[in-house]
Amino acid sequence: MYPDERRILMTPGPVVFSIDVLRVMASTVYEHTSPDFAVLHGSVIRGFRVVVGARSNSPVFVIPGSGTLAMEVALLNTVDPRSRVLVVSHGFFGDRWGEIARANGYDVTVLSSELGDVVPLDSIVEELSRGGYGAMLVSHVETSTGVRADLVKLASIARRFDVLLVADGVSSVAAEPLSCSDWGVDVVVTASQKALETPPGLGLIALCTERAVQAFNENSGRVRGYYARLSSWAKVMEAYERGEVAYYATPATHLIAALARSLEKIQAEGLERRFKRHRALARALRAGLRAMGLEVVARSEEIAANTVTAVYLPEGVSPAEVRKAMMEGNIVVAMPIHPALRGKSIRIGHMGSVNHNDVIATIALLERVLKRMGANIKLGAGLQATQETLYEELL
Repeated sequence: MYPDERRILMTPGPVVFSIDVLRVMASTVYEHTSPDFAVLHGSVIRGFRVVVGARSNSPVFVIPGSGTLAMEVALLNTVDPRSRVLVVSHGFFGDRWGEIARANGYDVTVLSSELGDVVPLDSIVEELSRGGYGAMLVSHVETSTGVRADLVKLASIARRFDVLLVADGVSSVAAEPLSCSDWGVDVVVTASQKALETPPGLGLIALCTERAVQAFNENSGRVRGYYARLSSWAKVMEAYERGEVAYYATPATHLIAALARSLEKIQAEGLERRFKRHRALARALRAGLRAMGLEVVARSEEIAANTVTAVYLPEGVSPAEVRKAMMEGNIVVAMPIHPALRGKSIRIGHMGSVNHNDVIATIALLERVLKRMGANIKLGAGLQATQETLYEELL
């Protein structure tokens, strides 16, 4: 087995973190009430707005915790608990939206897509036309199936029926095109460990529209709990943006420092260039998989995510054995998480700092692994398709 430090993570998070991001965490001790930390945190707030395409005055919250925590906190602080919520689910994490809402007492309706597809827009319109809904909840990229929702169209529908659109961007932010304020996506939540290329532990929330800010203000008195009350966090975030010290609960100082460095790198690459890179790598990977005779779970390229691909394995091939063999070759892929895909598929992440050589290595090793397991694989077929796509994409 190759040395661990050479390992390539082709998982949908956590991703490979750059040495300079990790070095920031190890090189400086930050005290959370120091002026230099306040300035650093302020830069993170401003940088995050740029990445999600939020207005310059959109409230942003960065809190210690996971993406799931950010989803729950965003819901509690923007959606009246007496209202109904519509969950548009394309898989495991769409269903999680429903679980979060039910756990907090919301009246929940779930519209579920067929496996590998998206919920038809007509079905969403039909359900919202019944009335009584306060919000629509959706995952921008469904990590379990590799499907991407059309936030532009969903936002248009949400405005038509005067409901908030709250989007889980955990597997999309900083890799998929997103302009939340211009598109009318009211609330975006994400986490640090995916395309933001920072170790796990930060949940991020952006209120991107006037509707979201109004809902937040109206709902602030209804939030039960202490830590989850964003109206208290807001004073801290505002102070940080002014470069002033404030305190509500201890922030994850070293993760904030790492995220500040990562956001600098993301903006240095340029968002449009970054989005193009992710799209090209995704297309090249899937071209290779299809040339090997494998079926991608996402039913079309139009709805396939640029950050993660779920793919069916040949009949009789064990996902656990494929993962084990790939790890022995120093490339890590992910097991299926969607109940209907367990035992028959793997997931391959391609977000963050993933480059063309990582994709080429992944396809090459997967070809060898599957052939050794008895699958009808022609060595080089997938690799050629991947290379040709990368050539076309100028990567």
